[in-house]
This record gives sequence, C-alpha cells and structure tokens, in this order.
Amino acid sequence: MEANQIKLLASLAKKIKSERKERAKVVASLQSAKILTKNENFTGHYSNLKKVVNISA
Repeated sequence: MEANQIKLLASLAKKIKSERKERAKVVASLQSAKILTKNENFTGHYSNLKKVVNISA
C-alpha cells in the first residue's frame, strides 16, 4: 500500500470516528454483520467483545 493511500485511509478513519452515530443504526449494522443477535447479545465468535464494548442505551 502506498503512503498516500495510508494517509487517505487514516483521514477517512478519523472522519468516521468523529461522526455522531445513532444507536439503532450501530446495532442494526452489528446484527447484519452477525456480531450481535436480535436480542443484542454478542454471537459466539465475538463474545469477548462484551468485555470492552458497552452497547447499553
């Protein structure tokens, strides 16, 4: 990967991180990626994430 591409990706990551996110959209995205169940529990492969992620309202 070229240095310019790395800079562009880093810039994009900063922009995404600074954007305000709606909880419902984040939960829906995680569910569509099979990271969360419909009951908002982490699936088996991602169960360790509950130690560092707070998805409570």
